Amino acid sequence: MFVPALSPTTPEGMARPAILLVTYISPLQKWGSAHRSRLLIDALSRHGNVEVLALSFGAPEAEHGRVTEARLGTTRVVDLQIHSKGIARAPRFDVVSHELTREVMKHVDLAAYDLIVSRYIRPAMKLALPAHVPVIVDFDDALYEPPWKALQGLKQWVGAWLRVFNDRVIVRARLKTAPHRGRHYFFCRQAEREVFPALASSVLPNLPPRPARVGPPDFTPPPSPALMFIGLLDYMPNEDAVDWFLGSVWPLVRREVPAARFLLAGSASADRAERWSRVEGVDVLGFVDDLGQTYARATASIVPMRSGAGTNVKALEPLFYGRPVIATSLVISGYRGLVDLNDVVLTADEPAAFAAHCISLLKNPQRAAELARLGHDRVDKTLDFSLFSSIVDKAVSHELAGRAVDPSSRIADRAA
Repeated sequence: MFVPALSPTTPEGMARPAILLVTYISPLQKWGSAHRSRLLIDALSRHGNVEVLALSFGAPEAEHGRVTEARLGTTRVVDLQIHSKGIARAPRFDVVSHELTREVMKHVDLAAYDLIVSRYIRPAMKLALPAHVPVIVDFDDALYEPPWKALQGLKQWVGAWLRVFNDRVIVRARLKTAPHRGRHYFFCRQAEREVFPALASSVLPNLPPRPARVGPPDFTPPPSPALMFIGLLDYMPNEDAVDWFLGSVWPLVRREVPAARFLLAGSASADRAERWSRVEGVDVLGFVDDLGQTYARATASIVPMRSGAGTNVKALEPLFYGRPVIATSLVISGYRGLVDLNDVVLTADEPAAFAAHCISLLKNPQRAAELARLGHDRVDKTLDFSLFSSIVDKAVSHELAGRAVDPSSRIADRAA
């Protein structure tokens, strides 16, 4: 059985707390969501020994219950394959599954931890967690809005309505009951927190990934005019954003700047890539390993989101690579109250206004560089790990208050 490793003792003779992070998307993934998980692990490691349980839903029946282990630095990451069967065990609905809990308990002793942190609301809803172990929930996607205008076919409409039913009926009803209402919750933005005023909570902002480099980025514009969008292109809100931009905005841009290119970076299905490649001036790059070289090809980055949830880190990441951002108001609303973006991110919701911002920067790359420099300095000073970790520190310290674990206690006994 997977149990906490024997924790080193502090100078006061007390064992460091054993902390379990439960998630359904492994922090070893390359997706943007894994970046937040890694930040959370780093922040939690300031308080104790952190281990990760990743529940991989959607495994074939023959793989159900298979466990693999890997390392993220010094953190052990245990992956448990879950074959989705029935309403309770399926990931679509956030209802408790005692069957899934029993499967987890075959491999992971949940009761042996001093703190359990649920990355996303789902693990905390699906598992019957021990009543005596405090729980922190990193909610994420609390106010997801499907891309209604982009839905096509019965399957997409049914999928969207089922998610809305789960999020707005099942989850919200269960949050009003014990033990869920007694937990601490992290929300990505203040607007989400305000929807759940009865919950003990705090705003834990999404931080854009920072490049592995010393000093400021290169703000030099590329030799040719280009716009770029980066993201997981199979994610429906991202697909909707790209389709809206190409259908309503891009023709207006090309009319004024015929030499402009539109770079699409990120994983996409073959049919989506082929469809977008047929549009004049569009280069579908697929997944890119070197973000620095890719951003260097763009005059500006666009984030034309019309749906989705939370905060869009893709709105701020370009600033760390020396590129300005043009976005819809939905995108920057996620950072309201955290950092002022009104004068550093160009914002528009209508095609003509969005196109005008694009044309302006493509024709005046020096202004694009100035905006990028201003935005970089603003975000660099405001949204950093010290802010993130201080919010985690407060919640964790509160949940662990009064804890008294002796080195010869149950944790040491179970680890032996």
